[in-house]
Amino acid sequence: MIRLIITLLFFSIAIQTVSAQDGWQKDNIRNLMNKTAQWQMQQPAKYPKLDWHEGTWYAGLMALYDTTRDSIYDDYLCNIASSHHWQGMSDVYDADRLMVVQTYLDLFRHQPDSQRIQHSKWMLDAHLARRPKADVQFTDNPYRREWWSWCDALFMAPPAFAKYYRLTGDEKYLDYLTEHWWKTSEYLYAQPENLFYRDDRFFDAKSPNGAKVFWSRGNGWVLAAIARIGSELPSDFNGRPRFEKQFVEMAASIRARQGADGLWRANLLDYDAFPEPECSSTALFCYAFAWGIRTGLLDADTYLPVVKKAWAGLSSHINAEGRLGFVQPPGIEPKAFSEENWESYGTGAFLLAGCEIIRLLEESGPAVTYEKGELLYENTLSDPAAVRGWVMEGPGKLEFKNGWMELYAEQQQWHHVFWCPQTFPGSFIAEWEVQNLHTEAGLLITFFAAAGRNGEDLFDSALPPREGTFKYYTKDQINSYHISYYANNPKNPTREFAHLRKNSGFALVQTGPEGIPKTSPAVHHIKLVKDLGRICFFIDGRKIIDWTDDGNTQGPVLGAGKIGFRQMQWSHFRYRNFRVWQLTHQNRTSHDS
Repeated sequence: MIRLIITLLFFSIAIQTVSAQDGWQKDNIRNLMNKTAQWQMQQPAKYPKLDWHEGTWYAGLMALYDTTRDSIYDDYLCNIASSHHWQGMSDVYDADRLMVVQTYLDLFRHQPDSQRIQHSKWMLDAHLARRPKADVQFTDNPYRREWWSWCDALFMAPPAFAKYYRLTGDEKYLDYLTEHWWKTSEYLYAQPENLFYRDDRFFDAKSPNGAKVFWSRGNGWVLAAIARIGSELPSDFNGRPRFEKQFVEMAASIRARQGADGLWRANLLDYDAFPEPECSSTALFCYAFAWGIRTGLLDADTYLPVVKKAWAGLSSHINAEGRLGFVQPPGIEPKAFSEENWESYGTGAFLLAGCEIIRLLEESGPAVTYEKGELLYENTLSDPAAVRGWVMEGPGKLEFKNGWMELYAEQQQWHHVFWCPQTFPGSFIAEWEVQNLHTEAGLLITFFAAAGRNGEDLFDSALPPREGTFKYYTKDQINSYHISYYANNPKNPTREFAHLRKNSGFALVQTGPEGIPKTSPAVHHIKLVKDLGRICFFIDGRKIIDWTDDGNTQGPVLGAGKIGFRQMQWSHFRYRNFRVWQLTHQNRTSHDS
């Protein structure tokens, strides 16, 4: 934890220093990515449009759409998908065929439609249904393409399982991912180098200068895969620390081999064999390092200069038209290539890197640190007994299915609030998971620090009764803060932004970016941090609210109080794993996700 605090303190300072020194600004990065993406969009595909080469390009373009919300990118991807009927290639057990599935699943998040996901689910389930024991030997194995027997496969397939888990909450996809990742890792991961062999044909291979052969892009695939998987995994997933440990080990080994120009070469242990800079591996490393810094896994003091140099090096090899050069063609090992070599997957990796850097810059805001202290409250919300003592106001109805608590109003009768009965202190960290079961309409709010205006307990009989009507919560006899983090109100269809308000009085104190996307059916991880007057709110690690109550403009900072889940009448969400911790070490350095 001390390492994390120091990392994040430097991160907040260093980002500002980098930006001031050399103009490493979000607009410049965004403009360069748009230029490369639009150049790539004009090029005919060199390979089958559903294979991994183009699939990696689509993944980068998906990230660019998520970053810019420019519909031209969404339209391009949807046209590719629909022209292929949202299907993959026929040899479904080959890991490379799951690369395009990752983009299908991301597009489904934006616009749920059974056509978009039906074939992807079938492909993933085909893997789960197999009975033979995995054989990750490559040499002399006629079934080598059906298992993850080469390290590139770890980028192509496992993130698809992680993304589908995130959409459904079904842990069997996570179980398959982790089991098969570690089968491959135990076979191909080399120590003390902390690098992956491409496959078992390279266990004894030597470079022209006698060094072991650790292919740069192969290791880029793996490191970037952990970042893509880590972006989908629950923070409390018991297998997450093992992935993070491998990520940190590999990052240290790879960082030490960065060239003076910020770029890596094709063979990580023998730069002289093929001295040309290799931009696809550099982009993958750059993406992964930026993700590692943003999530607190990597020390910013050490790794931020690495990311800066890598981005500068990559940018220097984009020509006037927007083409990224010095990309090694498809292969399995280090080979010679030139500045004229470009590939769609190189562009995709470059876009992943740039988008992650923008997130890094966006989350380098005001400095405050927290850590979880004593666990104050824990509730799975999995059955009626779990919510005994909770208080429903309004006509909300509960159902418990598959370990979840569903909350809705029958026939969309009226708005409702479901309160946890426990009073929480003025500083805490709360987390829960939520999933939308009715994406056509809804509004989702969390109340916190809720108490009577004179300090009464929220359920004091002296307070007026409440039955879900909004004014009784915002302009009457109780104080609270509330955050609306899903907005799809049919009476206000243009409203998508998250709002933080202070009550009583309904004072809008901050408007954030979009919360849960309107049509997202995914399982979302929510984190609410209240550090006295400092309030931060995260959805899947993305900060959407960061505001400090000065205790003056809208009255005193609100302290201890209750937490409640409010839904407008059209909403049908389900919840699980609600936990609240005491917040410790307040007002120190920097929030992470």
